[in-house]
Amino acid sequence: MNKRHFIATSVLGLMVLGWMAAGPAFSQGRGQGFRACPYSPYQCPVKNTCKPFDESGKVVQVLTETLGQGMHPGMAFIMDTKNRGQVHVSLGPVWYLERQEFEIVPGDEVRVKGMCEKEQGGILKIVAYEISKGDYLLALRDSQGRPYWEAWRKR
Repeated sequence: MNKRHFIATSVLGLMVLGWMAAGPAFSQGRGQGFRACPYSPYQCPVKNTCKPFDESGKVVQVLTETLGQGMHPGMAFIMDTKNRGQVHVSLGPVWYLERQEFEIVPGDEVRVKGMCEKEQGGILKIVAYEISKGDYLLALRDSQGRPYWEAWRKR
Protein backbone atom coordinates (compact mmCIF):
# COMPACT_ATOMS: atom_id res chain seq x y z
CA MET A 1 0.00 0.00 0.00
CA ASN A 2 2.81 2.38 0.87
CA LYS A 3 4.59 1.69 -2.43
CA ARG A 4 1.37 2.24 -4.43
CA HIS A 5 0.72 5.47 -2.59
CA PHE A 6 4.26 6.68 -3.38
CA ILE A 7 3.90 5.84 -7.12
CA ALA A 8 0.48 7.48 -7.39
CA THR A 9 1.71 10.62 -5.64
CA SER A 10 4.80 10.76 -7.88
CA VAL A 11 2.76 10.36 -11.06
CA LEU A 12 0.28 13.00 -9.92
CA GLY A 13 3.12 15.37 -9.01
CA LEU A 14 4.75 14.92 -12.42
CA MET A 15 1.44 15.58 -14.16
CA VAL A 16 0.94 18.80 -12.19
CA LEU A 17 4.49 19.96 -12.97
CA GLY A 18 3.99 19.18 -16.67
CA TRP A 19 0.70 21.06 -16.72
CA MET A 20 2.29 24.09 -15.01
CA ALA A 21 5.21 24.12 -17.45
CA ALA A 22 2.93 23.85 -20.50
CA GLY A 23 0.46 26.51 -19.30
CA PRO A 24 2.36 29.56 -20.62
CA ALA A 25 2.83 27.91 -24.02
CA PHE A 26 -0.91 27.34 -24.42
CA SER A 27 -1.85 30.86 -23.35
CA GLN A 28 0.17 32.63 -26.07
CA GLY A 29 -1.90 31.46 -29.04
CA ARG A 30 -1.97 33.08 -32.49
CA GLY A 31 1.37 31.49 -33.46
CA GLN A 32 3.29 34.37 -31.90
CA GLY A 33 5.51 32.20 -29.73
CA PHE A 34 6.87 33.57 -26.48
CA ARG A 35 7.42 37.17 -27.55
CA ALA A 36 5.43 40.33 -27.25
CA CYS A 37 3.74 41.65 -30.39
CA PRO A 38 6.58 43.09 -32.53
CA TYR A 39 4.45 45.66 -34.35
CA SER A 40 4.17 49.24 -33.18
CA PRO A 41 0.95 51.22 -33.71
CA TYR A 42 0.64 52.77 -37.16
CA GLN A 43 1.99 56.28 -37.62
CA CYS A 44 1.66 57.70 -41.11
CA PRO A 45 5.09 58.98 -42.17
CA VAL A 46 3.64 61.46 -44.68
CA LYS A 47 0.62 62.76 -42.77
CA ASN A 48 -0.69 66.08 -44.10
CA THR A 49 2.08 66.30 -46.69
CA CYS A 50 0.56 64.98 -49.89
CA LYS A 51 -2.56 64.90 -52.02
CA PRO A 52 -5.02 62.06 -52.52
CA PHE A 53 -4.48 59.85 -55.54
CA ASP A 54 -7.32 58.42 -57.67
CA GLU A 55 -6.33 57.08 -61.09
CA SER A 56 -7.04 54.16 -63.39
CA GLY A 57 -4.49 52.35 -65.47
CA LYS A 58 -3.00 49.10 -66.70
CA VAL A 59 -0.75 46.94 -64.50
CA VAL A 60 2.69 46.58 -66.08
CA GLN A 61 4.59 44.62 -63.43
CA VAL A 62 3.78 42.95 -60.09
CA LEU A 63 6.63 42.78 -57.57
CA THR A 64 7.56 42.31 -53.93
CA GLU A 65 9.41 44.91 -51.87
CA THR A 66 10.77 45.37 -48.38
CA LEU A 67 10.28 48.91 -47.12
CA GLY A 68 12.39 48.71 -43.99
CA GLN A 69 14.57 46.50 -41.85
CA GLY A 70 12.56 44.03 -39.82
CA MET A 71 9.43 44.50 -41.94
CA HIS A 72 7.67 41.69 -43.75
CA PRO A 73 7.94 41.68 -47.57
CA GLY A 74 5.24 43.71 -49.24
CA MET A 75 3.44 43.50 -52.56
CA ALA A 76 3.47 46.32 -55.10
CA PHE A 77 2.87 46.89 -58.78
CA ILE A 78 3.80 49.36 -61.50
CA MET A 79 0.92 50.73 -63.54
CA ASP A 80 0.65 52.96 -66.59
CA THR A 81 -1.77 55.87 -66.21
CA LYS A 82 -2.93 58.35 -68.85
CA ASN A 83 -2.35 61.47 -66.74
CA ARG A 84 0.71 60.66 -64.62
CA GLY A 85 2.69 58.08 -66.61
CA GLN A 86 4.11 55.12 -64.69
CA VAL A 87 3.17 54.90 -61.02
CA HIS A 88 4.57 52.56 -58.33
CA VAL A 89 1.71 51.36 -56.08
CA SER A 90 2.50 49.83 -52.65
CA LEU A 91 -0.30 47.56 -51.42
CA GLY A 92 0.68 45.90 -48.12
CA PRO A 93 2.41 42.87 -46.60
CA VAL A 94 2.38 39.67 -48.64
CA TRP A 95 1.12 37.60 -45.66
CA TYR A 96 -2.03 39.77 -45.50
CA LEU A 97 -2.63 39.90 -49.24
CA GLU A 98 -2.29 36.12 -49.59
CA ARG A 99 -5.36 35.77 -47.35
CA GLN A 100 -7.52 38.01 -49.55
CA GLU A 101 -9.40 36.65 -52.53
CA PHE A 102 -7.90 38.71 -55.32
CA GLU A 103 -5.37 38.44 -58.10
CA ILE A 104 -3.49 41.14 -59.94
CA VAL A 105 -1.46 40.25 -63.01
CA PRO A 106 0.23 42.34 -65.71
CA GLY A 107 -2.35 43.56 -68.21
CA ASP A 108 -5.16 44.05 -65.65
CA GLU A 109 -7.09 47.34 -65.76
CA VAL A 110 -7.34 48.67 -62.18
CA ARG A 111 -8.38 51.81 -60.34
CA VAL A 112 -6.21 52.88 -57.40
CA LYS A 113 -7.24 55.19 -54.57
CA GLY A 114 -4.49 56.19 -52.18
CA MET A 115 -2.07 58.92 -51.26
CA CYS A 116 1.03 60.19 -53.01
CA GLU A 117 4.11 59.29 -51.01
CA LYS A 118 7.01 60.63 -53.04
CA GLU A 119 8.54 60.79 -56.45
CA GLN A 120 11.66 58.71 -56.90
CA GLY A 121 13.55 58.31 -60.15
CA GLY A 122 10.76 59.97 -62.14
CA ILE A 123 8.14 57.50 -60.86
CA LEU A 124 5.42 58.57 -58.44
CA LYS A 125 5.14 56.22 -55.42
CA ILE A 126 1.64 55.66 -54.07
CA VAL A 127 0.39 53.99 -50.88
CA ALA A 128 -2.93 52.37 -51.87
CA TYR A 129 -6.13 52.62 -49.79
CA GLU A 130 -8.18 50.50 -52.17
CA ILE A 131 -7.86 48.76 -55.50
CA SER A 132 -10.80 48.21 -57.86
CA LYS A 133 -10.72 45.62 -60.61
CA GLY A 134 -13.95 45.04 -62.51
CA ASP A 135 -16.70 44.43 -59.95
CA TYR A 136 -14.23 43.66 -57.14
CA LEU A 137 -12.81 45.99 -54.49
CA LEU A 138 -9.77 45.30 -52.30
CA ALA A 139 -9.83 47.59 -49.23
CA LEU A 140 -6.36 48.00 -47.69
CA ARG A 141 -6.46 51.07 -45.43
CA ASP A 142 -9.02 53.38 -43.85
CA SER A 143 -9.45 57.03 -44.87
CA GLN A 144 -6.64 58.09 -42.52
CA GLY A 145 -4.17 55.60 -43.94
CA ARG A 146 -4.28 53.03 -41.13
CA PRO A 147 -3.85 49.49 -42.48
CA TYR A 148 -6.72 47.05 -42.00
CA TRP A 149 -4.23 44.32 -41.04
CA GLU A 150 -3.42 46.13 -37.76
CA ALA A 151 -5.83 45.27 -34.95
CA TRP A 152 -5.41 48.27 -32.64
CA ARG A 153 -7.00 51.52 -33.81
CA LYS A 154 -7.62 54.93 -32.31
CA ARG A 155 -11.27 55.78 -31.80
